[in-house]
Amino acid sequence: MPTYTYECEKCSHIFEIDQKITDPPRKRCPECRGKVFRVIHAVDHILRGSGFYRTDYRSDDYAKSKLAEEKQAAGPSKCNGCGNKDACDT
Repeated sequence: MPTYTYECEKCSHIFEIDQKITDPPRKRCPECRGKVFRVIHAVDHILRGSGFYRTDYRSDDYAKSKLAEEKQAAGPSKCNGCGNKDACDT
């Protein structure tokens, strides 16, 4: 459930409320019953790491070096160079 921040126009009281997205916004301050408005915040986290798009936050050089590392870690290939990957035990 999202947490929304509100600020009172009359007394400048700032408070947070957990609300469903479908709930109507608050209209009154719990302190002075003045009119409130919802405070808009910048996003405070960035999604990084495994499980996200490969192209996010990475250069082409990084992707190429990572692929080369994975191939090297897999060990030598048993392919005889016939061009048919399905026929080889790779």
